[in-house]
Amino acid sequence: MASLVLALATWGLPETSPRHEGLLQALKPRVGLPIEVRGTFWRGAPALFAGWATGGLYLSLGALIISQVFGIQNVIVQGFVVALLAGVGALACFIARNYSAREVTLFGTAALSMGTFATLFGIHYENLVLYLIALAVVGTGFGTCFYGFIRSIIPLVPEDVRGETFAALFCISYLAFGLPVVIAGLLVLVFGLKVVVICYGSLIASLAALAGLMRKFGRTD
Repeated sequence: MASLVLALATWGLPETSPRHEGLLQALKPRVGLPIEVRGTFWRGAPALFAGWATGGLYLSLGALIISQVFGIQNVIVQGFVVALLAGVGALACFIARNYSAREVTLFGTAALSMGTFATLFGIHYENLVLYLIALAVVGTGFGTCFYGFIRSIIPLVPEDVRGETFAALFCISYLAFGLPVVIAGLLVLVFGLKVVVICYGSLIASLAALAGLMRKFGRTD
């Protein structure tokens, strides 16, 4: 019901982009990158991919980790893991609004990398307190990597192609969010949850660290 009310309310919002004639033409999906944003987009793509791949790991397997690794069957506690990651991510974005896009992205990749490695120690040693603290750190990286990426490209995108640019952004985001997790879910049946999570986490933590180094020592835009 709330979604329906909010959807209807959008009709009262002022339009900020140029209108295009033709309803059906406007509904046609378009994915593209204007030349003005391509360089910045692809330089930030590794951080974007790392952020969403990390989110995919903990949002999809987080409840299972709490259940199988830590032996907690309470669904409220399992759901808290999801709320912790997303909630801390949102709070981090709010705090980061006064920092530059580059600073936010560098922080995000560092938090993703170090936080993910710390969660793996918590899983290996079955230390729930360490796992939850580290997961909160991961959440700050999850939110700020995405936020920093958006902040870096928005000023460069012409208003009339913002839709297709954001479509490209979400193509990468949801590919990173979904594909690795599907593969991980299949591998869990073969190798077990703990082995897959540690291997998956190590891979994306390394990717986040690499993305941060590329941003730090690359161009500063």
